[in-house]
Amino acid sequence: MRDPPSVASRRNCLLRAPSFTLIELLVVIAIIAVLAGLLLSALGGSKERAKVTTCLSNFRQISLGIKMYIDDNDGTYPLEADQPWQTGNFTPAVQNYELSLGGHDADAAFWPIAKATNRPLYPYIQPSAVFRCPADKGQEEGQLLPLDFSGDWKPSNYEALGCSYRFNTIFWGNTTRQDPDDPDVNLGRKKEGWVTEPSRMIVLHEPPAFWYGNYYHWHFARGMTTVRPSELGDDPQKFISPILFADGHATTHDFTHALKDDPDYPMEPTRDWYWYEPKKAAVEK
Repeated sequence: MRDPPSVASRRNCLLRAPSFTLIELLVVIAIIAVLAGLLLSALGGSKERAKVTTCLSNFRQISLGIKMYIDDNDGTYPLEADQPWQTGNFTPAVQNYELSLGGHDADAAFWPIAKATNRPLYPYIQPSAVFRCPADKGQEEGQLLPLDFSGDWKPSNYEALGCSYRFNTIFWGNTTRQDPDDPDVNLGRKKEGWVTEPSRMIVLHEPPAFWYGNYYHWHFARGMTTVRPSELGDDPQKFISPILFADGHATTHDFTHALKDDPDYPMEPTRDWYWYEPKKAAVEK
């Protein structure tokens, strides 16, 4: 029978047991940190994509409301306001629909925005989160003329105005290379047949697709969300916006090149979209 190992021999075995060096431990910790960062990034990206999906679903529901409005109004798109916008002569009771086709009442400070019950889509879609973009960061436009009311819609357009989405009507001072068929209210008040390519004509969009006085990041924002014109060239982020088109389909587009490559003419047509109808040629009699 073998003798049991001595205390010294057991001690030697313990000393020879495998162990991690400090460097090995640091390497393992660094790998775990990298994997955790990748996981958090993936989760963050998934959350952002879910927000885009929510907006696309909202647009499809709003599209049904717009279609019902058109059918009930002799084939005509909603108005931009309840008073002709191009005149600039408004009564204090003016109600703007361009920024509020539907949704809940605006904050009282933004008095020209239509009451919820007076909005064009109210009979078809009751005020709800259908008009809310979950990535809505609001806008900062200062005082807006000729109505002289605040364009600082914070913390979000939805909370300030009751609606995150804009109806493609007023040009907001944007210039175009071609003469628009209607430079005053664009799609507002038009017959459905006025649109020549429904699958490309923008009906609803979010602020990142468009130049107002500033530029905006909502979806996938990783830095400043309001970009001044002087900051546009150095801004590394992409201008992403879900879009509703006149044929009723909704998808997401990147407007970075349209806004940055030719900032004096950001509304020019591309293969995927167009903002305005060029002036129709006069028909000779």
